[in-house]
Amino acid sequence: MNCYKVPPLSEEEEKLPVARFYRDYPLYRPSPLQQQIIDQGPMNPEKAIRPTDWLSLLEADQTPEIVFGWCMLEDGSGYYIEYSVTPETIKPGMRRWYGTFYNRHSKNMPEGQGNLRYKIWNPMDHWDHRFVNGKDDSDGVWSLESLDIGKSGGGKNGVAAISHNINLREYGLTEEKEAELTKAGCRASACWEEFEGQPGHHLVLRFSRPSVYGSMENLNCEWMGYWAKDGRIIRDEETEVDETYIKNVLIHNCVERQHLFEVLPDLYEEYHDKPLDAD
Repeated sequence: MNCYKVPPLSEEEEKLPVARFYRDYPLYRPSPLQQQIIDQGPMNPEKAIRPTDWLSLLEADQTPEIVFGWCMLEDGSGYYIEYSVTPETIKPGMRRWYGTFYNRHSKNMPEGQGNLRYKIWNPMDHWDHRFVNGKDDSDGVWSLESLDIGKSGGGKNGVAAISHNINLREYGLTEEKEAELTKAGCRASACWEEFEGQPGHHLVLRFSRPSVYGSMENLNCEWMGYWAKDGRIIRDEETEVDETYIKNVLIHNCVERQHLFEVLPDLYEEYHDKPLDAD
């Protein structure tokens, strides 16, 4: 089958109107091309973008030699780069709206059963998501999810993480370069992640630019075993990572990205003009 059998919702969750966005949209596996590339094995580590050279990704008219692949780097850290195209059905502002929507619980969402708004994004792995300070992402964003498409029992059994936004101007992105990218219609964001109850850090850089294949093309990179602080990129050798873990994360990302493209237009149409706590 080309889609997953998603876990059932609880009786309380099924009563919420938003449940139809979890239940009525099939969760498809990665495309055959994506899965073929993943299964072919690791890319040449020499072709990977180095974490210390991470801002080289931010070019409006240049493309890395490899745009979709994964590998272990020579120092024992993990790396992947993921390419995708945003379809024309995803309009400006939709993704930003969803970022607020799934970081809050609706008024009748049952306690102790995770966050249904977040589960919609990836029913196999997502469990809960919220702003650390309860209002915005300035103090970080907390999440609980698994990263293996349900193999470890689903998001409730996953690892809790806190993601912290990075100001790229503090890491070498000049005012002139930022203005150039903005003029070209490009967007860049970055964060570093820490985990509850276990050591390790991840560094993430996301870059989008106008595309002839859709509204935008997206290049996302993650370095597992690095993080950022005080303008420096820092290696964390305590980060646990192996080839299976990297492949699982990349598959997870492919699945949830495609699924959000399917669900978000209808979800946005239904909820964007309702109170933020609407069920």
